[in-house]
Amino acid sequence: MKTKLIAFLTIIVIVVASGCNKTPKPKGNNGNKPSKELKVKKYDFDNPPEFRKDGELHFINESDSVIFSIDMELATNEEEHARGLMFRKQMDENKGMLFIFPNEDWRSFWMHNTLIPLDIIYVNAKREVVSICKNTNTLDDTSLPSEAPAMYVIEINAGLCDKYGIDKGTKVNF
Repeated sequence: MKTKLIAFLTIIVIVVASGCNKTPKPKGNNGNKPSKELKVKKYDFDNPPEFRKDGELHFINESDSVIFSIDMELATNEEEHARGLMFRKQMDENKGMLFIFPNEDWRSFWMHNTLIPLDIIYVNAKREVVSICKNTNTLDDTSLPSEAPAMYVIEINAGLCDKYGIDKGTKVNF
């Protein structure tokens, strides 16, 4: 009887302990990580990446009113930072890409293999726009540096900054 009780208690301890060691899987898009992994790593003009909605991003004016919102795709690692919006032939007005970096620093982007004219928005750690490169030239390897250190970079279709009044000092919420 004592042996059966010890065996039963041992099973309970093992079951409870194994449940305690499991890290719960995040629900939704917590922690600014892409909502799904990229299944195809080799992209080109004939095989462009599909847009992933990883969250929403809002541009906010001085009155704390939302002036424009986009569905955003996150770029959080070196591979995604390097690829950005390359190879894509179009992007809807309400979509864009948010690049997240681990620290605030001087940033520079280019339009290598990018077919969509963009507004590139540099945002500091306080989530305020510090500079914008508007109406970039497609397929251009010219460096487009920030005018101040940035922790985030947002790419949206060219002309949208002017259309919605996004400028230095505009706040960003995501």
